[in-house]
Formats: sequence, structure tokens, C-alpha cells
Amino acid sequence: MKLTQKLTLTLVLVSAAVLSSCGSSTSPTATEGKVKFSVRSVAPPSTVGLNKTQVVGQVTITKAKIVINEIEFENELNDSLDFELEEPFVHDLAADTSLHTVAVLQVPFGMYKELSVKVKKLRNDDGAVFTQNPELQNLSVYVEGFLDNDTSKKFIFTSDLTAKQKQKFNPPLVIDSTQTSTNVVLSIDLSRWFVDRSGNPLDPKLPDNRSQIENNIKASFKMFKDDDDDGREDGDDD
Repeated sequence: MKLTQKLTLTLVLVSAAVLSSCGSSTSPTATEGKVKFSVRSVAPPSTVGLNKTQVVGQVTITKAKIVINEIEFENELNDSLDFELEEPFVHDLAADTSLHTVAVLQVPFGMYKELSVKVKKLRNDDGAVFTQNPELQNLSVYVEGFLDNDTSKKFIFTSDLTAKQKQKFNPPLVIDSTQTSTNVVLSIDLSRWFVDRSGNPLDPKLPDNRSQIENNIKASFKMFKDDDDDGREDGDDD
């Protein structure tokens, strides 16, 4: 039977870290450690320095909300020791490119070979996160923006896509008495969403482009360990 943790997530769960340090019921024990899970977006080079706007070719993104429905750490030894967080949260990737902590998890000691993240639409039974995000009700992706650098050419792109993206840890992620805390980052590259394989912009208003855009969203995920908490993959900090 998999180990499952249910949390009540606000938009940004920095408060969860404070509560975990104050309440004895959530403090790490001798058999578990902390994993801080953060999300960041990657802006294309041409957007460096812009505030709350990501430019992708002729498509400018001003809002890009996505629903992360589940996070799972797969144990190296036995599937029954997998650890899951089953509580949806919403993140706006277009707000900025800084690192945002969304959960601090108490994970049982062990070796974890793989991390998987599921994107899935918000449903009525998702509680507060459903009512607090009317734009995303029964959707998993919501994007606003404009075309051709013309703010009068507005668009809204939505999708109810479901996707489970996986990332292997090599070497495995180890949580034990000698390493009781670590950081894991989900990086999502917005620059890939509205372009074709040749880098040409895809008009999000055209139905023929929907399938390619949804595939691009699925392919834009990257997960990695980040021990020094700088938002970059360990060993790639030069």
C-alpha cells in the first residue's frame, strides 16, 4: 500500500514550512525527512528583465496557470513504499521566473528512483482550490496573452489535458539520517508552448494547433534535485 500524504494547499505553501517546525505532529521523526518541492518557469532569452510577461516569438503570454494534481516519489526497493502527495495546487508560470516553494513534505527515509508529476483538471470535489480558481474549473491549463506584439489581439487558450510526467534520479534521491532534507524543483519552459518544431509561432486561436500546443506543454516539464536551493540542477551551476 502506497504512503499518501494529504495536505490543504494554499496558493503558495510557505506557511506549511512554518507549521511543520512549530507543531509536534508534523515535525520530522527518526524515520522521515523534509523534501521542499518548488516550481519555477523558464523564460526565453528575449524576455529577460521583463515584468510579468513572457514573449514567445509572436505570442506574448501574460498569464499561464497550470494545475498540478499529484506528486509521487517512487521508491527504489518496492512500489509499496512509494510516497504520494494527492492534493491539487495552481501555479501561474507567467507571474515571474523566480523559485516558488509550493509544499514542504515529510518523506519516509529511503532511496527514490523517480519523481512523477500529474497535471489534471480541477474538479468540483477538489474543495477550496476549485472555488478559488474559477478560470480553471474543469480545466488543467489556462493561458492569456496577445499576438503580434499587439495588445488588441488578445487570446485565451484553455485545456483539460491530463498528463503524467516522470523524471528518473541518477543516482537515486536518498533521504536518511545523514541527509534529512533536500530540495526538488519542477521547471516548466514556457518558451516551448506556442512554437512548432522549427521554432515558428503557433497561433493558439487556431483549432488545428491545439494538439501540438498540448504536446508542447507536456514536453516542457523538467524535474531535478537542487541541494543548494538556487533553482538550478545540481552540477549545472556554472
